[in-house]
Amino acid sequence: MALPIPPVGTRAYYKDTKEPGLVFMITGAGATSFQLYMKHEGRPVRVTLGRFSSSMTDSVELPRDCNHKELLANNPDLNVKMARSLAAICKLDIRSGTNPNEVKRAKRAELTLGELFEEYVDRHLTPQKKQVAPARAYFELYVGEIPKNPPGSKRKTRVKLPGCVNWQNRLISSIKTDDIQKLVAGLATKGKSINNANKVLTLLKSMYARAKDWKIYKGDNPTDGVSKFKTKSRERFIQPDEMPRFFESLALESNKDIRDYVVLSLLTGARKSNILAMRWADLNLDRAVWTLPDELTKNGDPLTLPLMPDAVALLSNRKPAKAEVFVFPGVGKSGHLVNARTGWERVLDRDEIIQLGKRINHAGVELKYNFSDPENSGYNYPSVILKKARALAETLQIDTHGARLTDLRPHDLRRALGSWQASSGASLQMIGRSLGHKSQAATAIYSRLNLDPVRQSMETATQNMMTAAGLSKPAEVTSIKSTKGKRKSIA
Repeated sequence: MALPIPPVGTRAYYKDTKEPGLVFMITGAGATSFQLYMKHEGRPVRVTLGRFSSSMTDSVELPRDCNHKELLANNPDLNVKMARSLAAICKLDIRSGTNPNEVKRAKRAELTLGELFEEYVDRHLTPQKKQVAPARAYFELYVGEIPKNPPGSKRKTRVKLPGCVNWQNRLISSIKTDDIQKLVAGLATKGKSINNANKVLTLLKSMYARAKDWKIYKGDNPTDGVSKFKTKSRERFIQPDEMPRFFESLALESNKDIRDYVVLSLLTGARKSNILAMRWADLNLDRAVWTLPDELTKNGDPLTLPLMPDAVALLSNRKPAKAEVFVFPGVGKSGHLVNARTGWERVLDRDEIIQLGKRINHAGVELKYNFSDPENSGYNYPSVILKKARALAETLQIDTHGARLTDLRPHDLRRALGSWQASSGASLQMIGRSLGHKSQAATAIYSRLNLDPVRQSMETATQNMMTAAGLSKPAEVTSIKSTKGKRKSIA
């Protein structure tokens, strides 16, 4: 079966042309299996039949007297002919009211944590229209097994970070509260991330709670009694004096997608995942609105955001001649860009080089670099020059304090809009509506707000940001007293 291997972290599915519902699955790590997918009484049923065996000849068939239920429970090696026969038998079971998955679970007696995660994906994340890929990557990195890159892959190999574990094949009953406590503590100390520790605890708590609800686990939830770490809410956003230098570096970025992503993040206050997955079908540039359907929002409710004139102009310039689904198309399975971290680091690196260059030049030494030279358009160029700049500054004993925009993250772009709105006098309800926040106390107020005052608030904030960045002039206000018989005008 010469089928292409999909990108790492993704899966590809191929339908059988002879046996309806039979699917061949291949992962980015090269793992293969046969699955049955069908609907029974309006509900989808997916059954993993077994692994594909490339060494088994096509002439081998299922033994007529085999116990197919025992066979399923042992995740057998199959060829195409055997998979078709097993799929036909399983379809008969399903139509008669017997779910092969329940039979498999009963035969196995208990799930492993990896198997529970797959149940969690199929029975919770997918039906709830929640993003599966990020959850899978998170599970694999922190508590599961990281798939190996396929032969010849140029992708960077993922490795377990300090504090992470591999509980992929551990029975779910074997994981105790003490294990969870040690895991969470290890991620917070060895991994140096309280946020990751809390997220892992939340994921495991939800998985075990669903397992009990689905009656596939009868034990205690091992996460009970394990408390989250207290965290401080971030207040970091781009300050007025940081805007000009940030935009100076951003303008030198050779990747247009990164430039536009950053600007749109500032102008809309939307989450990174929403910006990168922005679809042309959800945009109405004539009305200057962006409507996010419920499956794309964090709180599960549809959200309509007004688009500022600068955002409309940017999007109009990006509008492709041929039809495209995404504003930021990509080559991966999602069809759009999924990560802008590398580009973000380049922006910060260039800015630090510029700042260090000024101080080094002031000390009488020239730091040579040229971001405008096409030969220096490579993505690694800033990091190479930055090493030289830092070494030179150390040699000259130059104070480097403030040379880098420290602790500035992509999500802080979202916080920037709300912060500038607040400084412009916008109410908390208005800010919440602009950013798509949801709370029990304010939901009713948000739903009644008209987009016009929201637009006015966002226009004021974004105009102030652009002015601080040196990209537009401050508004000139004409006094009412100086215009006899005329209305006040704001240019």
